[in-house]
Amino acid sequence: MNCKCNKLYIGLIVGLILPLLTAVLFYLSLFEGKLDFLEFLQKLLQVHGMGKLLSISALSNMIVFFVAINREKLLAARGIVTATLIYGLIVLGFKMFS
Repeated sequence: MNCKCNKLYIGLIVGLILPLLTAVLFYLSLFEGKLDFLEFLQKLLQVHGMGKLLSISALSNMIVFFVAINREKLLAARGIVTATLIYGLIVLGFKMFS
């Protein structure tokens, strides 16, 4: 089967959405019964933990990146790297301005 997913924008979309899903899964696995999601985000902002959460969440892009490289979907892998760099800049902003 020929997959047409070797596109830069596909990798960018996957690379931007996957860390957000990872952050939500992190919340669901640890804090679901204790805090609402908005309270969870407010507490993270109060203790300057948003950058840390995004850093850990962006690590999930590594899995998809290596799968894309293994399957020779190099344009998609480039999009994933670009999304990870965007997250890196956002994390840097959180660390500098909080």
